[in-house]
Amino acid sequence: MNAARHAFALARFGCKVANSQPRAQLRRLQSTYVKPAAGVNPAYDEAVKIIDAYAAKKAAEAKAAAAELAQAQEAGSASEEQVSALKKKWFDLAVEAEINDPEVLWSAKQGKYDLTRPVFLHLREQAWRGRPLEILMQRLLQMFVLPDLLDPRDMGTPSAQLNIALAGSPQEVLEPGSIIDPSEARKQPEIELVKFHEDSRLHTLVMVDLDEPLEAQQTFREQFHWVVANLPFSKGQSKADMAAGLTLLPYVPPHPAKGTPNHRYAFVLFEQGENGSNRLDGFEVSRDSVLRTFAAQHDLRPAGISFVRACWNESVDDVYRDVLQQAPPNYGIAPTPRSDIGPDGRKINVYENY
Repeated sequence: MNAARHAFALARFGCKVANSQPRAQLRRLQSTYVKPAAGVNPAYDEAVKIIDAYAAKKAAEAKAAAAELAQAQEAGSASEEQVSALKKKWFDLAVEAEINDPEVLWSAKQGKYDLTRPVFLHLREQAWRGRPLEILMQRLLQMFVLPDLLDPRDMGTPSAQLNIALAGSPQEVLEPGSIIDPSEARKQPEIELVKFHEDSRLHTLVMVDLDEPLEAQQTFREQFHWVVANLPFSKGQSKADMAAGLTLLPYVPPHPAKGTPNHRYAFVLFEQGENGSNRLDGFEVSRDSVLRTFAAQHDLRPAGISFVRACWNESVDDVYRDVLQQAPPNYGIAPTPRSDIGPDGRKINVYENY
């Protein structure tokens, strides 16, 4: 019995039953899935048969559920709730049909997700809702992005995974709260939103600086850096296509002023009204807007969120001069005049006969 269970686990996770190479070496050299050889271990072969039989049964049930869904959609008599229930039924069966496939599990472990297949969408969501989502929520609260930006009760748990990558390194996703060099963000970053649903929905992207100085009141305020509406996202389209959206505010790079602490730059993707079907028309957006008010006015529901941090360096002054067309501000404390330093910067001799 123990041997059979061991073989079933080997079959499910795609490990080789017999091979003279060390496992670490196999993991390093194997870049594509290699199906373990049959006929080496009878218990393993039997486990594969069980997995295949279960997969075939669930695949047939998923096919029948898909036909039932198509029929309900064509007839047009089913309510929205009934259609949603049929979609969920088909999705769950399609996941069950492949969830024990060794190649599927191997690909997911390598981070290779084909999001057009329900099983990979399910596995990607499982992976994200573990440690990555926990880290995101922890940092949003510890660094006071919530509630400074949005009410945590309105935000809730994000329903989608928002990934940010700098234009020069599109494959390297930034961890929430990462500190970046402002010069690396002169070009607008790459945005990815992994949605765990089937249909395509419209979203609005907003980038906000939470720490813009408000000198008159000796405090900080929000400042909008980038707003793009009508961005479509679905399971098959996770990369943001800015050309397909409506740019309401063009991108302005991070420019934390000299003398201010680290600035928090939040990226929020809102699902637009009527379950993402409501298309926004062109309207003016002030860079001095408040995100909570903006979201309420346009019926926007937060779906994904992340943020980075940046502080001043000399490259920021170029943004003020070249992009904002203004002199770089300096909020640092002015140095106290010293009576013992001359105009040439040298210390004045206070001893007459020295």
